[in-house]
Amino acid sequence: MIKVIIFKQKHVSLGFKIEGHALSREEIESATGDVYDMICNSVSVLSQSTVIGITEVLKLPVKYEVNDGFLSLNLSSLKKDDIERGQVLLLTFEKSLESLMMSLEASFGKNRRNKYIKIKFEEV
Repeated sequence: MIKVIIFKQKHVSLGFKIEGHALSREEIESATGDVYDMICNSVSVLSQSTVIGITEVLKLPVKYEVNDGFLSLNLSSLKKDDIERGQVLLLTFEKSLESLMMSLEASFGKNRRNKYIKIKFEEV
């Protein structure tokens, strides 16, 4: 399962942490690939695009970490103005994940969607 935690300070988004894979190793071997590919690829593209936009386009000196099944991004150490500059990308990431969740629910139902991905908002 993919677990996404979005870090907030009131209504300001400060980053996120993503852990896991949409399916377990056993499920991956027996899956047709469509569900796994759609979920994992979508989350990867959305999260990595956000990191690239913040680091390469906005040139913000943020802390991030990428490993197999793990990506984290943290803007909390930045100046207020720089945090504000990153909001469009972070909020777009949030809305895009919400859209992905709605698509999964429409295609597979809420119970099955919850088996693949969960999103949690954490106040920091």
